[in-house]
Amino acid sequence: MQIEDSRAEILNFLKQQDYSVDELSTKLGISSTATRQHLAILERDGLIKRTLVKEKMGRPKIFYSLTERAETFFPKAYSEFFKWIIQDIIEREGVEMVRGLMARLGSEQASYYKGKLKRNGNVESVVELLNEMGGFAVLEREDGQIIIKEYNCLIYEIAMEFGEVVCEFDRNFIGGLLNSSVKLKSCMARGDRCCSFALNHEIA
Repeated sequence: MQIEDSRAEILNFLKQQDYSVDELSTKLGISSTATRQHLAILERDGLIKRTLVKEKMGRPKIFYSLTERAETFFPKAYSEFFKWIIQDIIEREGVEMVRGLMARLGSEQASYYKGKLKRNGNVESVVELLNEMGGFAVLEREDGQIIIKEYNCLIYEIAMEFGEVVCEFDRNFIGGLLNSSVKLKSCMARGDRCCSFALNHEIA
């Protein structure tokens, strides 16, 4: 979602403290009417909320604050943070420790998400789940084999740093959801266009 400059400024101001319309109007250097229009759009998009605060004198005053959803618009250092953790594990315990950790986490997440699958947990429902998670996944059949391709890696920066070792997560996640062993056929960390996973059985 693209945020217009004035609305982005409003989010930045509200990140520090709550403000009223008049206060935001002054900080933005625009009219109260224009400020209200921006606030209405941000509120419609679920990025801000209003709170009625009673004043000692006069009518209650409306103040605006951020919602949890608005946090996604501020820079986060998740990738760098996890890179530090993975690098530390490699230096202390070795690459195979990371591989095992990713495999275990993938299997554990599969157990959690199994209950969320539709259509009795068939392969189409797994592709739907991957897309809900942002994977841009498609299902293909090649020579009687089921292939799941993901065109968006949710941990792309980490995968590019550490290679296929972190792909053990997806491999075991997909395999766990389908109760099937899965082979990694292509990988964006190797320069391929997508990450593809082949199920180790033929289509009936």
